Amino acid sequence: MTGERKGVSRAEAQQQTRETVLSAAETLFLKHGLHGTTTAKIAAAAGRTQGAIYANFSSKENLCAEVLLRRYLEIFGDLMATVGLSNRDIDGQVDAVVAGWKMLVQDSDLVSLAAEYAFAVRNNSDQLAISRGHIEMGRGLANVALLGAVPDSVTNEQRERVLNGVMALSTGLAVGNVLGFLDEDAATELLRDTLRLWHAELLEP
Repeated sequence: MTGERKGVSRAEAQQQTRETVLSAAETLFLKHGLHGTTTAKIAAAAGRTQGAIYANFSSKENLCAEVLLRRYLEIFGDLMATVGLSNRDIDGQVDAVVAGWKMLVQDSDLVSLAAEYAFAVRNNSDQLAISRGHIEMGRGLANVALLGAVPDSVTNEQRERVLNGVMALSTGLAVGNVLGFLDEDAATELLRDTLRLWHAELLEP
């Protein structure tokens, strides 16, 4: 019959439930942290049962990992857009990377949640395996963002060292900023100066 509304398929209903749970969990995790949030509270906020949560996520930590992945992919998307609009010289590329880092640290609740999650799952091999997959995805995106800031002449090994260094430094500065012993301006300049030093070192014969 023309105009008759088509019913929602089981797969579509499950995806809707998943998105609803993710949105509710994101709000609660960012406000109360991982340990301050229970699956019962998430279920109530999402208007779903706890069974519906566990039908989509294996644990509260697994749900938190998916929330973090979704938020960081949004940030990386903004970073890629910034890099694409930046000048191709080193100054433009460094500015783009720094701008992306500032997008991250301005959301202190997200940084705090990521740190709490990392500490909570450090002895959970199954969840660590999932998180490492997420990290590798982030590394791939970060590598693309750094392409213009790294000279074409560098080896794959050198590029890998730079990527590891940038990710480690960015993470450390973000946590330091959230803990309050390094303000955003100081952390930003430290990141900018370090990127320039690494670039200059890579250019040395």
